[in-house]
Parts: sequence; structure tokens; C-alpha cells
Amino acid sequence: MAVATKQKTYTVQDLAALSRTLAGRWEVVEGRLRELPPANFKHGIVAGRLFARLYNFVEVQGGGYVTVAETGFVLSEEPLTLRAPDIAFVRREKLPEGELPEQFARFVPDIVAEVVSPTDTYSALTSKVSQWLESGVRLVWVVDPSDRTVSVHRAGHPVQILREEDTLTGDDVLPGFACKVSEIFAR
Repeated sequence: MAVATKQKTYTVQDLAALSRTLAGRWEVVEGRLRELPPANFKHGIVAGRLFARLYNFVEVQGGGYVTVAETGFVLSEEPLTLRAPDIAFVRREKLPEGELPEQFARFVPDIVAEVVSPTDTYSALTSKVSQWLESGVRLVWVVDPSDRTVSVHRAGHPVQILREEDTLTGDDVLPGFACKVSEIFAR
């Protein structure tokens, strides 16, 4: 006879304590701890190219911060959902008193970019995008290296699919940011 065991529901404090002893990348989704597998080389190159373009723009224009993978954002407390996007942009005014948080961010980014990995499933990506948008992220870019597209998601708007000949922009969230989709993908 199988014995049912209750799965631990993790909190921010649990994850903060675990982060001192656990290796690797982790997220918590609805209280459940999930390990994120390491990204493959292509994923890293594509994420790095997009990060560089976004970071360089924000450094020149000011107005915010660009983060890379492993930066945790708390989307909800009860149960805890803490996500770590591949890339995020946060407007400067979101930071309490302008200070950089020492712990996980208790605010949502303005833009999130998720680079599709071979281990990602369609349902997991759809769920992740929905969580970002429902928590208040204004713009979500899903970057797919396999078909060299970027899906642009905004709450209440149809998904826009950009191909290599198109230009990815920050729309009204990060005015002035633009790069050719082809620049993001490695050859």
C-alpha cells in the first residue's frame, strides 16, 4: 500500500536559507521547489546577445536596471511563486528608496525575456508567460532559438510573432529600444 507524503510548501525564508547551501538555479512555483537545469551553449549565446543589447541601451539612456538569470522575483507570497527570468528590465522608480534589494525582488520587472531551452515544454512556457503577465509584467519576450523567432506578449493583446527580418522594440515600456531579431541569434 502506498503511503502519501505531504510535499513541503516553501517560503521566501526557506529559499533564502537554501540558497546558501544548494548549488544550481531554483524557482518556487505555487510553493513547490523546482530546479532549473543548466542552459545549453546556444541558449547562453542567444540570452547573452539580447542582454548585451538591452543593457547597453539602458546604460546610455538610464532609467532602470537589466538583470540576468538567477535573479529572483517574488510574484506571490501565499503560496510562494518566485521566478528567475533569463533577462529582465526594471524601471528605476520601482526600487524602494532607490536601493538595490539584498534579497529577492518583491516587485515585478517591466520586461521579461525567456529564452526557450530544449527542456522547456509548451505548457510550462505558457504557464510562465501567464504568471508574468498576471503579476503585472508589461511586456514578455519569448525568444526561440530553434525557429529564430521572438513572441511578444502583452496583457489583453494578441501575441505578436517576430521573425529575423523584424525589429524587436521596447514599445511604450522601454521607448527607443530596438534591435533586429536577426542580431539576437547566433550563426
